[in-house]
Order: sequence, then C-alpha cells, then structure tokens
Amino acid sequence: MQEIELHALQTFQKNLTFFEANHKALYNKISLLNHLIDEESYVEKYALEYRDNSYFDVLELSSGEFLYKLNSFQHANNIKSLIDKKRSGGVFKGLKRVLATDEQADRIDKSELSFHNYLWASIKIINYTVKYTPNDSYMKRVYKAIFVGTGLGLHIQGIIEKLQSEVIFIQEKNLELFRLSLFVTNYEEISKNRTLFFSILEDVATEQNIFVEFLNKGNNYNLNIKHIPFDDSYKSMLQQFQKYVLSQTYINYGYSPILLRYIESPKYLVQEYNFLNVSKRQPNDVFTKKPTLLLFSGPSTSNNLTWIKENHERFIIISALSTCKLLNSIGAIPDIVIHIDPGEKTSLLFEGIDVKTFFKNTQIFLSANVNQDTINKFEKSQVHVIEQGSKYKKGFGILTSPSVGEYAYALSLILSATEIYMLGIDLALDNETLQTHADFHFGKIQGQQNNDSASVDAESSVSYIKGNLLDQVPSTAAYQLSIQQLDYFTQYYKAKNQNAYNLSNGAYFQDIQPININDHNWNNFPKIDKCSLSTSLHELLLAIGSAEFRNEDKETILYQIKEAKKLNKRILKHQKIKHTNVGKYLNTLAKLFWDLSDMDYKTNSDLAQVYYEYFQTIQSYIFDLFNTMELEKPDKHIQKIDTLLIQQLLKISTLYITKLEGYLK
Repeated sequence: MQEIELHALQTFQKNLTFFEANHKALYNKISLLNHLIDEESYVEKYALEYRDNSYFDVLELSSGEFLYKLNSFQHANNIKSLIDKKRSGGVFKGLKRVLATDEQADRIDKSELSFHNYLWASIKIINYTVKYTPNDSYMKRVYKAIFVGTGLGLHIQGIIEKLQSEVIFIQEKNLELFRLSLFVTNYEEISKNRTLFFSILEDVATEQNIFVEFLNKGNNYNLNIKHIPFDDSYKSMLQQFQKYVLSQTYINYGYSPILLRYIESPKYLVQEYNFLNVSKRQPNDVFTKKPTLLLFSGPSTSNNLTWIKENHERFIIISALSTCKLLNSIGAIPDIVIHIDPGEKTSLLFEGIDVKTFFKNTQIFLSANVNQDTINKFEKSQVHVIEQGSKYKKGFGILTSPSVGEYAYALSLILSATEIYMLGIDLALDNETLQTHADFHFGKIQGQQNNDSASVDAESSVSYIKGNLLDQVPSTAAYQLSIQQLDYFTQYYKAKNQNAYNLSNGAYFQDIQPININDHNWNNFPKIDKCSLSTSLHELLLAIGSAEFRNEDKETILYQIKEAKKLNKRILKHQKIKHTNVGKYLNTLAKLFWDLSDMDYKTNSDLAQVYYEYFQTIQSYIFDLFNTMELEKPDKHIQKIDTLLIQQLLKISTLYITKLEGYLK
C-alpha cells in the first residue's frame, strides 16, 4: 500500500511540474486549490480511495457514493471498447457537412458569386470527397479528439492510442475532481508527440478561446472529431462547443462574402460617392447636443409602437433600412438609415414606401458592398458609403460587424453621440413567440429549442442568456456573436463622456445601462427641428467624407492586383507538378495553402485573406478523403482532386483580378 501511495504522490508531482512548464494558468489554478486545502480554507468534497487492492475510485464525502460503479480500470476499458474510427457515432463536426447532387453541384459551380453562396468555389470538391467518405466508412486515424469530463482520466491514454489522435481537448468543470486525477493519470505521458488543450473550470469566454485554438491546431482535420464523454451529462456541452465553432469567421462569414466585399467595394469609389472616414472619432456639435435613438427591428420595437409614435421627434433617429416599413406605417421618419447587407432581396424592404417622399430629409449610410439596385433608390447626394473590410479608400478606416444593430451603435460612438438610446437591438428572441424579429421583418426566423442535438443551427437554435430587463432571455448563437461584437465596440470606441441606455427587453450588454421605457418622463426631451437637423447632418457628413477617386486610392487597387497576380502565378506553378504519392501530395498542398494565404503576413493581400478563409473549409474535405480506410487506390484520386482544386483557385483569382482591373479602365 505504501508503494502505491508513493507512486500516486510521484505522479501528482510529475503532473504539477508538467503543468507549470506547459500550462501555466492551469498550474496556478491547481496550486491555489492545493494551498487552500493545506490551509484548511477549502473543505474537500471528494476523497481518492484505493479499493479492493486493485483500483482507485473517488468517494463523494457528503453522500458516501463512489464515482465509479465498477472497477475504474474496467470502466476505462469499457469506454475504450465503445470507441472506433467510424465517421458516425461520437463524431463532433467542426464544419458544416454539405450534401448535393451532381446536378446541383454543377449549377452552383457555374453560378455567379453571391453573398450567401459559400459553395460557389467549393461544392465540386466537396461533392467529390463525400462520395468516398460515407458515414459508415472508417478513418485511418482520428487526428483530433474531445474529452468531455475526465473522472480520474484513466481512459484517456488508451483511447488516444486507439484513435491515434494528435490534438486533444480535455474539459472538466470540477477542479477538485481533476486535481484527484493528477494522482493516477500521467498527463505528461499522454502529451508525448501530441498537443493537449485543457479547459478546467473555465468561464465561457476563456473556454471559447481555448476551444478555437484547438480547432485552429491541425484544422485540416476538423471535419470529423471524435468526442468521448465520461458520463451522460455531455449533450449541453457539445452544444456549447458547437457555438464556439460558429464563432469563427470562416463559418459565419466565409470566403464568398469576403471575396464579394473585395471585388464590389471599389465601384462606388469610381462612381464618386461620398465615403465616410470612420478611422477615428469625429467631434461635432450635432450629435453631442441631442439624444440619439437607435431604432431597429427586434421584437421590442413592435412592442413599443405607441411610444415611438409619441416620441420619435425628440431624438436623432438612426434606423435600419429593414425597419423603415414599420416606421412609415406610424409616420416616424428616421434621420439616418443604415444598410449593410449585400443581398439582392432589398425590393421587399421598400414595399409600401414612397421612397422620394419618405427619405427626402434622410441621410443614407451604406456599406461599400451593398448592391447597385439598392443604392440607386436614393439620391446620390444623400448617400454616404463606409468600407466593410476592404481598404481601398486609403486612410478612411473600415467598420464591420455580424449585423446592423451593433454596426449602428459603433457608428454613433464614432460620430461622438453622447446620449445613446437603443430600442429593437434585442439580440434575443421574443420571450413568448421565440421569433427573431417582429412580424413586419421579412427575414424573421422561428427559434427552435433542441436540447439533444450536438449540431446546432446558428440562427435558430435557442439557449438562454442574461437579459437586459429580465433575468434570462432566449437567444441564438448568431445573436451571441453580435453581442460579443457590441461589447467589443463599447470597450474600443466608447469614451467617458458617452452614455448608452438599453430600452429593449432583450439581451444585456456590458457597460450599457438598462432602462424600462415606462419609467421615464420623455416629455423632458424637447422636440427637434428635423429640417434643420437634416441640413446639419448633411454638412457634417460631407465634411468628414470624400467623394474623390484619388490617386492614392487607385494605387491601393493597383497594389492588390499586383499581389493577386503573384498568387495566380503560384497556383500555375503548382499545376505543373505531377503528384504520385498521397503523403507527398498532402505536404505539397499544405505548402500551397500556406503560401496562398500569406500566413507570414508579409503582403496584406486581400486575395490572400480570401484564400485563407477558403482553405479553412476545403482542406478538411481533401484531407478527410485521403484519411479513408476503404479508399481504393488512393494515388489515383490525387490528380482528380488536384484538378478540381486548381480550377476553383483560378476561378477565384481570375474573377478578383478581372473585376479590379475593370475599375481602372
């Protein structure tokens, strides 16, 4: 017994040394718990016991119950026996899996690039690989694995060796239990020739960062990740992990909208629209002397129509284009309208509106990639363009966000508004109907509560978060991305003299004061002369903008074309290589991805950024194909898949170069 105890203490010390050298934050957390236990400041809930002279178990001191219901080593073997390398069963998807017929793939491949068509340059490759990687097929190796709960960790080593995994994510919510595992499981031994990521009693934000790091490491194997739960309470955690997946830009805002943004943005420079400078705060006395109301399409807007009708003249109104139909119905005219969606269904937004009359005294803010039909609805003099990601208007900055509500909030801060009120930026579902927007909004989605699925839809799957006026409100993963962005804008842009108030019955935002709309006497706010305001706004926006297509802007476009042609040349060089060995081909492919993505950040090429986002998706499908146990004569697939890849890479670069060169003719 003394020998067993000595070995356990030695294992514990080895683990502490390993964590101190390689996982310092976790080491500090365990060291603090050790100190509190030694000082008797922490009352332990569990005890490690050696049972039947054969195995370790954990005793819950309050109940006298043991963690394991059988020999813990047998338990580890039982879990291991259930794990296999099959593409179904215990598989966590780090990517959206797409299924399409050959006819659908051909149609998508030959279509024009559009904002929502993320399959435009990928579906042919995806379709080819999916044919040879059915769900009932087996992987040669499972490169990445997730352990949800550790217990004493006795099962981890054997499962990793069976799967031949190289990148491991280990999560445990109970720090005391994890500490006990250090006496019996050698994590340094597990880490040999592998990369371990630990999330031990982490808050959501920290865990998300760790999980995204895990996804980025060996991201060419994100399509099929095995998850190994310690017990049955894992489904909610898989949903949480799925939200972390959805937080990545290439998932929620992939290569196709980014490419569209880069090739469409210069057209309004050429047409000499006024571009706003958002690179710095713009001091003025227009926004500093009057309250500003951000009025958007969340459920709280339709629930407060009477208040809006009675009080809209007391504020500078900044609204989304999608909210204007509703405002028109109650005679409330916004002073500024913002639209950032490059989608082509904007005709629905103007239904029932006399555009010339309704928007007569309104200033229009549009992102540089909004489609031409939308911008043509307005008088050129009232339109002000902002670059969203691209940087062709040199020195004018960019502004980008997942949705228009937090985008408008950032703009109000940049424009030096000092009293900002927010209504309809709920970023939550209606508490009763679970709808994303009010009924007037053509893009409304019905939320779905699904507690069992580990694969969630970013726009409709419901979870509960902290509310603004309620303790909790239903929200979605997509909305939570917007909340994170809004909180970031507060930290980055909000000055001490700027106050923000949230009137919505939706999500809570950091450093923004919740206000119940019925608790204030709004008559204390004087009505604003809107004609005079329109003139002041127009003069201000012209003063902080530029409508000239300057030589320095043209030079920026020329530089991007030059860098794009270098990347095109690199693709053509790769095309000449004859590939006969899978291992060598995948290494060559990895080098191509590295070069085209400008991973050393040497060039600031926009096209390289597109390729970076593109490879995040497509490389997983290609690597997954060649990781298939049943794949016959794998060498014969090399040329076919490489031909498809080159076609798509050249399709992207040709479109990019052609479009940009067209602006300079």
